[in-house]
Amino acid sequence: MSLMVEPILKTDRLGGVDVPSADTLKTMHYSSYILHARAGTLSEVPAEKVLLPPDRKTSPQAIQLVKAPDDTIYANLGNIICKSSDGGRTWAAHNKGSFRGVFEVLKDGTFIGLESEGEHPNTKVVIHSSMDEGRTWRKIGEIPNPPGHWGGGSWIFRLPDETLLAAIGHANHIFEQEGPELVYKSGGGDLFVYRSTDGGQTWTDPARVHDWTSEGGVTLTPSGKLVAVQRYQRPMLPDDPPDLEQRTGSANTGWPYKHVCVVESDDWGRTWRDFRQLATVFGQTRGDPVALSESTVIVVHDTRYGPGPPGSRAMISRDEGSTWEDEVYYLDYTTFTGSYAGSVTLEDDLILSVVGSSQAGNSWDVVRDNTDFYAIRWHPVE
Repeated sequence: MSLMVEPILKTDRLGGVDVPSADTLKTMHYSSYILHARAGTLSEVPAEKVLLPPDRKTSPQAIQLVKAPDDTIYANLGNIICKSSDGGRTWAAHNKGSFRGVFEVLKDGTFIGLESEGEHPNTKVVIHSSMDEGRTWRKIGEIPNPPGHWGGGSWIFRLPDETLLAAIGHANHIFEQEGPELVYKSGGGDLFVYRSTDGGQTWTDPARVHDWTSEGGVTLTPSGKLVAVQRYQRPMLPDDPPDLEQRTGSANTGWPYKHVCVVESDDWGRTWRDFRQLATVFGQTRGDPVALSESTVIVVHDTRYGPGPPGSRAMISRDEGSTWEDEVYYLDYTTFTGSYAGSVTLEDDLILSVVGSSQAGNSWDVVRDNTDFYAIRWHPVE
């Protein structure tokens, strides 16, 4: 495994402005604007914000946003699915039964979902379909694991010709507890993108993306390029230089990489190239991309451990993700380290982002009944 080249653009202090204080971000969180830092100036950008129906016994990490072919928007939360037919201004909600995966929507309204089945280390990815907007589901297939591996789903995406892509991780890594630390012993894992042309019943042509790669999302640019954003997290490996953790800012956690990375495909997911680091701060971990007109791509990502308070932040590229601007949008404020988000594009390059946050504290126990999801309608600044 070769080391990734760290990007020139540092993501700890984008826009030439220090990260706003908790008080400033919390005021923004409840106001009709988001914050934008560029060229040494922090400014307010008007935004519409709507609180989604509550989903209790969940966390700020439970969000997927899907735009159906008829422009209906679905927010896939922990236990419910929220639906909007007016671009995210108003929402209704219904339960999604026992399904706990991610889904896409075909042109005829069928939901196709990925979900993990079984107990670790015997998990595999199964495929479900729903004809009633995710209220009930039936199993229609599965994606087998290579021998000696287990599997987990990352994302699913519908191409314009109704081909479905599914990003599936297959892993066999082994860790052992040594005192207070979990120490890597052997194995690894790779992310593959599978294809289905029959509505999710069968999956073929797995294309390897990268190793040690998991959750994220993908978007299709107007030129036809796929831009995927992936979490890259791996332990110290035997061939790593001893100062790698210092180089990546991981503070001797045993995990030198816990960063947002980007990868591209020019052939609708048949091959993937240029896997590279986007975020330079350890704990800027999980991102989700959305493509606008021309060549603009937005990535909304979390920031878990600073600098500044945790929350969702957006980076922008004007060349389909090849390079990134020295600017940042602050979307929300949370006390929990894992604030996740999903975004889709509406008319006139309006972005709809749904972000999960909590003001209850920074532990799984306190946020499970105290998580809010806000729909934010916003335009990037020209």
